[in-house]
Amino acid sequence: MKTFKISISVIVFAILISSCKDWLDVTPPSQIREEDQFNSVEGFQQALIGCYIAMTDEMLYGRALSWSTIELMAGQFEPLQPSTYGNDYNISIYNYKSTTAIKYIDGIWSKGYNVIANVNNALKYIDLNKKMLDNVNYSIIKGELLAIRAFMHFDLMRLYGYGNIVARTDIAAKVAIPYVTVLGKDMTQQLSYAQTINLIIKDLEDAIELLEIDPVTQNQPASFYSEINIDGFYNNRQHRFNYYAVNLLLARVYMWEGSSASISKALQLANLVIANAESRGLVSWATSTSVSEDVIMKSEHLLSLNIQNLISKTADYFKLEIVDASDIKAQYVSSDRLLSIYEVTSVGSTDYRFSKQFIQNSAIVGGKNAYTPLKYFGVASTAVTKNYVPLIRIPEAYYIAAECYVRQSVPDVQSALDLLNFVRQKRGIVAQLEGLSAENVMNEIVKEYKKEFYCEGVMFFLYKRLGIKTIPNYNGEAGDNIYVLPYPDTEIQMGREQ
Repeated sequence: MKTFKISISVIVFAILISSCKDWLDVTPPSQIREEDQFNSVEGFQQALIGCYIAMTDEMLYGRALSWSTIELMAGQFEPLQPSTYGNDYNISIYNYKSTTAIKYIDGIWSKGYNVIANVNNALKYIDLNKKMLDNVNYSIIKGELLAIRAFMHFDLMRLYGYGNIVARTDIAAKVAIPYVTVLGKDMTQQLSYAQTINLIIKDLEDAIELLEIDPVTQNQPASFYSEINIDGFYNNRQHRFNYYAVNLLLARVYMWEGSSASISKALQLANLVIANAESRGLVSWATSTSVSEDVIMKSEHLLSLNIQNLISKTADYFKLEIVDASDIKAQYVSSDRLLSIYEVTSVGSTDYRFSKQFIQNSAIVGGKNAYTPLKYFGVASTAVTKNYVPLIRIPEAYYIAAECYVRQSVPDVQSALDLLNFVRQKRGIVAQLEGLSAENVMNEIVKEYKKEFYCEGVMFFLYKRLGIKTIPNYNGEAGDNIYVLPYPDTEIQMGREQ
């Protein structure tokens, strides 16, 4: 495949202009040779942060794979106004071969592999120059790099590969996206889905082992990190791949693979996160009061990205006044649909995910007011939370564990209900779920995902993993034509198989 490579000097420059002071504040020379870049702890730290910054590109988690494009593909908002020049319309109706949709087809692929290329460059040097690093910096930086590589490959596979894998009889004969582990000119061989998932799992297992020294595990006293962390590089661990975020990501991968053995492993991992992430101080649950200021629920983030000027980037998409059909970018939800999702006329009347995370706007849909999501809406965001996009949040651990319980050979329905009721209670829902069948519990899990993860790029992948054939706003039956993004033409021309 093509190698997408950014020089380290470009990455360092990106760090400078990004002003990501939560991560690192370093002023390196404008030009620097790779050998010098990786001859110090600071150089490796800069390279790692450069990878996170690259993930904030608008073709990745700065927009397309979080609050916009992938949400449109999941039918989360009212259908966009038809447009011959708007970039989102054609991909929102799954016209993947249109010129405007190709912007995303090519952009997500190239930017994703760009991140992977820079990760692989840093991984190349981290073992060559291991003597430059103490054990803590070596272990955590390498662990985070491996986690980023697995995370990016996994999302690319989920987009450009097949879903509902466990139910497919044809998957053994198919190859997945290339799993690139070295930076070079040679074309990476495509492997089977099983082999590719095993590579993702291997990277994550290695990352987990390395991250056992992560401060969030509290396996070492705080004093152990005082000298190493003198510049604060290991503060705010919820904004980078920490030990618990990687464990839950691995659970997410096992759920995608879907076999009985994988479901058992996912349950163990999700329960580990449930038992420790809050008690070790990494996350805390939002409340009806706190979410008024922390509308993105930053306190619950196991992993999020700091995206500079996020409010200005979302301003054309989330607004209170949708004037006419020329407003081709507006993303909002009809009143009837939102009231139905949150069950506002019954058990959801006290659910603050509805009352605090949406606001009525002036759009008229079916004769009724529509609602604008507030998670990235300017007036509802404080300086503390306004620039963050979550990639993994603690409720997912509860939903994964609940699903695992009901998918066991002998379903443990009560354990699943206990987990769902816990999250619902945290969201202000008083009524308890009880006396349900395993099938009905699965229906409730999907309903909770819908309530919880608006604007977070989750639902498209959930529908695809479960093989759900009905997507909101789509009149046909959802299958590979909807769920599988086509490879970029250049990759097909180079001999890639899909």
